Amino acid sequence: MIYSNEISEAKNGSKIPLFKNGKPANSKYNPDAEQILFESSPQGCIIVAGIAGGFHIEKLLNEKNISLIIAVEADSESLEFCKQFSSVKKISECKKTILCDKSNLEKTLCTKYFPAIYKNLTLVFHRAWKNENPQIAQEISLIVKNFLEKISADYSVQAHFGKLWQRNILLNLKFISDHSNENFFSAKLEQDKIKKTAAIVAAGPTLDFSIEEIKRGDFFVISTDTAFGTLIQNSIVPDAVINIDAQHISSEHFFCTGEETKTTFVFDLCSNLESVNFVYNKKNKIQFCINQHPLSFLATKNMEITKIESGAGTVTIAAADWAKNCGFQKLKFFGADFSYSFGKPYTKGTYLEKQFFSKSNRIISTEEKYAALMFRTELEKIHGQKNSFTTEVLKRYKKSLEDWAEKNSFKLKNGVYISERKIETKNFSAKSNFNYSEFYSQFINGIKELLKNPEPEIILESNWGLSVLPILAFFKNNTLFDSLKLAYNQALRYN
Repeated sequence: MIYSNEISEAKNGSKIPLFKNGKPANSKYNPDAEQILFESSPQGCIIVAGIAGGFHIEKLLNEKNISLIIAVEADSESLEFCKQFSSVKKISECKKTILCDKSNLEKTLCTKYFPAIYKNLTLVFHRAWKNENPQIAQEISLIVKNFLEKISADYSVQAHFGKLWQRNILLNLKFISDHSNENFFSAKLEQDKIKKTAAIVAAGPTLDFSIEEIKRGDFFVISTDTAFGTLIQNSIVPDAVINIDAQHISSEHFFCTGEETKTTFVFDLCSNLESVNFVYNKKNKIQFCINQHPLSFLATKNMEITKIESGAGTVTIAAADWAKNCGFQKLKFFGADFSYSFGKPYTKGTYLEKQFFSKSNRIISTEEKYAALMFRTELEKIHGQKNSFTTEVLKRYKKSLEDWAEKNSFKLKNGVYISERKIETKNFSAKSNFNYSEFYSQFINGIKELLKNPEPEIILESNWGLSVLPILAFFKNNTLFDSLKLAYNQALRYN
């Protein structure tokens, strides 16, 4: 509690709180005139640190360009104390205001702030409150800073792929509907296969040195899409290949696919349809899964479809999670380096190697192309490893895999991740009666309804509104109404 239990009265009659040292938290002359000063017109989501009597926050309610106000206090006791003041009561009743304390600020931001909707996020302080609580103010600043770092990578990915994801999901749903008599969903494997160790094969440089172990071992081989070409080149036909990439170029991973192989090709609904069609036309087994995209969840709510995690967005974690969903108790990773080793980013035999070698010349060599790929962002030397480098993105991917293993109770023992708990295998339906035309009509009409009243709270309360958040991120430089309209226009292409 940062306030005393005493309440003072300003000269204009307004009730104001006092800090524990007796100093007033608001003006003793005219607290109703208090306001937060901004360098430019405030907009988006505003975090106000320091609630006190609430006069300064009440002023913000009149700002039309502010869509969400998160007012935060030092602790829960202080927050409850502030709620007795008339201005705080008023702002607490407003739909666009959320009151919280420092301990649950991060949770509030994670569940209430959507950058695709609110765009800007600004932290401001009540001056007297900050002067009296500099340590708490610093802690709040750090919470907001860490939160922004955490979501910035995810939001930048949404802003880059949002439009492509929506396209791919709708086209893949249409593909499923057009082939409704075929099995695209079963993830059930025979028990003798599940008892094996699942080899999760990524395309890191160290795969060059572990190919022979995969050949000799009795593994159930689960390849990431990038490593698929390398395995085929080394006469290893994987049992499964995982793809979560939305880009058209990812279809090049599958150019080496044979006809009617033993391999099951697992595609996220966000995967590029060209990849799906290429594998399907070669008469290979296809299985669809879904990741975190809200449109995928909404479309498949009545399907028993495999749901997989990909951590920070890596196909390696997606492959591991698919193995876990199938019931594998033991996982061994190959080529999951999350680093640039031996002067290159990938193992031999990937689609990039073919691309770079075919386009190299005396002026721009293959080595130069690989160097350009690695030096896109700043490199950091890995201590204790010769000629090995990492980046902030790769470190985040590695941490994400470690978090996934811990969350799912996999412990590393002698190079193998072993589950410490019994994994329950799931029975997925073999076929789907999904009707694309029916879903598409509902989707289009749902967005059309939102366009009638495109307010943030209306969009966030609608399943259809949540389903278009990633593509709204793609249209980040537009107003919310214009972004929604553009999302609607894009969806009209896939009738």
